[in-house]
Amino acid sequence: MDRPIKRRHFLKLLAGTPALAALGPVGLAEAQTGRYGKLVDTGRCIGCKRCMSACKRWNDLKVDRDELTTDREIDLTANNWVVVNFLIDSKNRSRKTYDHGACQHCIKPACAGVCPVRAITKLDRGPVVINEKKCIGCRYCFQACPYKIPRFDFEKRVTRKCHMCYDRTPLLNYMKPACVAACPVGALSFDYKHEIILEAKRRVQKRGGSSYIMGLTEAGGTDMLTILPTRPQDLNIVVAPEKVVNQDLDKIRITAAGLTGASGLAGLMYLYAFLTRDKDKRGHDESD
Repeated sequence: MDRPIKRRHFLKLLAGTPALAALGPVGLAEAQTGRYGKLVDTGRCIGCKRCMSACKRWNDLKVDRDELTTDREIDLTANNWVVVNFLIDSKNRSRKTYDHGACQHCIKPACAGVCPVRAITKLDRGPVVINEKKCIGCRYCFQACPYKIPRFDFEKRVTRKCHMCYDRTPLLNYMKPACVAACPVGALSFDYKHEIILEAKRRVQKRGGSSYIMGLTEAGGTDMLTILPTRPQDLNIVVAPEKVVNQDLDKIRITAAGLTGASGLAGLMYLYAFLTRDKDKRGHDESD
């Protein structure tokens, strides 16, 4: 005989129904148990870069003090998994904002689909993680990524990027990523994915609905959402196509490009050897 539903459990389910309905079709598809998401609110960011500093400390990355104390544009690198940059709206020069840039943690990551050694994994909790022990440094992931996030470490000969601090996981709880925990103004949030979607929509609605939520549809949806004051293209932010990348076709395309490049290089080397063969032969004869 089935156990009756307890009153408290029933009321919790009942209370959650309007919240799930508010997510809409996209949100409902992503409201999975145990899945987390990260929210970036550029309207609150003050550009202090404590998120960058915290990321470097937790992940033992090289620190460049100049990058943490200047407004000059900073690019993602093997030692910069999170960057904060000052952006100006191309259609409204008076509108300026700070943006927190990092891996978007796509729901269906193209980088994982093209990795020939399966070094990249999309974890059930949301993070897209690179196993550096498996990585062979082919950089196919960079080519496939619509945001061009993964960066090659020339010293370690592996590709690296933000992994949403998946290793900050105690036994019974998922700690906030280092960057989120360090933010002093609440510009970064971390929670279950459906709660993140609801919070993003609440903040946009509170501001009159003019803001743009990046990550709901881009690249098929991502587990990092960013509230922008306007469309990403107006801020010169990379715009990913909404259509999910066909990972199998992309793997064929990128692999074919690599083989073509290698074949072309081999052909040039053969041509060079052929053209210099007679010259080397004449030099050898003259020396005799």
